[in-house]
Amino acid sequence: MAAAASSQLLWYSTRTTGIVALVLLTASVVIGVLTTLRYGTEQWPRFAIQSVHRKVSLLAVVFLGLHVVTTVTDSFAPIGWLSVVVPFTSAYRRLWLGLGTAALDLLAAVTISSLLRQRINPRTWRALHWLAYASWPLAVVHSLGTGTDPRLRWVLLLVVACVVSVLGVLTWRLATGWPAHAGARVAAGATSVVAVIALVGWTTTGPLRPGWAARAGTPKALLAGSRSPLAGSHLSGTGGSAAPTTSTTTAPRAGGLPAPPFQAPLTGTISQQSQRDGSLKVTIAARTSGTLAAGVQIVIIGTSDGQGGVIMQQSQATFGPSSAPSEYQGHIVRLEGTRIELSMTDAAGSPLVLRVDVNISGNQVSGQLASISASSLATGGGNDGN
Repeated sequence: MAAAASSQLLWYSTRTTGIVALVLLTASVVIGVLTTLRYGTEQWPRFAIQSVHRKVSLLAVVFLGLHVVTTVTDSFAPIGWLSVVVPFTSAYRRLWLGLGTAALDLLAAVTISSLLRQRINPRTWRALHWLAYASWPLAVVHSLGTGTDPRLRWVLLLVVACVVSVLGVLTWRLATGWPAHAGARVAAGATSVVAVIALVGWTTTGPLRPGWAARAGTPKALLAGSRSPLAGSHLSGTGGSAAPTTSTTTAPRAGGLPAPPFQAPLTGTISQQSQRDGSLKVTIAARTSGTLAAGVQIVIIGTSDGQGGVIMQQSQATFGPSSAPSEYQGHIVRLEGTRIELSMTDAAGSPLVLRVDVNISGNQVSGQLASISASSLATGGGNDGN
């Protein structure tokens, strides 16, 4: 369980540091272009803007370093240190990860040349410094192609804001001094417009479409290991598994359900649908057999984690016999891989906590359903999935 928690921490750290690094790199590019315009005011003189540019660039490098370390340390994807230095050598999403490596190499060249600026010819240093601008579009495409978050609306809006910011300051730069070098300015502007159109087209038909994990070059072994829309599920703050209840209540309950504790095997189906807002809807519909004859339906709504799983944002569940299939209603309070724990109540407010362990093969599910005690669930650290 400690290893699972550590892996999840690394997974979130990689995502966070990557997003922050992209924002800082964007800010560095924007401020850098402002310095080429010799922009300055009484409140922000040119030397102050240059100082901010250096500090933001340094922060971008720091977060990029953290992003690299957490990526390599995370054992999920086979990304080694060689892939960090040499582009297009990773078995994991080779092209899109390779673009990130190329951006890293360019930034490394800029950083080293800046540290050795006093020993480098000014013209050579300036040429190397322009590599920072080339690294930015590579980083944007890398974040969309390799990252697991482009389908999250706020992440996509953040990337759009980064692109718009750079386009805005670039337009300002090209307009300043017009019409000098008009041909070069028009060519640069046209190239930028075409690049943005291509980026939008690729993003909408690639990373934002279902199945991108496989098309992006995720190794088949990892996709096969996911096995199902649930195998890669994540819920922030989930804890260890809860122990079965030891309740000895045996009185019969209304609706034909036995009193807990109870457990029974189950079989059913699982389906996945893409929603209009880009989210995924995973539905499990199953029935128990034996002494417990009841049906359970679990609906999970979230976003793809890019690895065959779903990051849960909302959930709902029903449980009951054939005569009253929605006798109990509730939601998921813990989701760990293919183990699901549900907190439910009936119309009278009587609580029921269920644990569902499922094995998934294609669109078929089998497994076990059991009641557990609410106190046992609480000690396990479950969180509300709504």
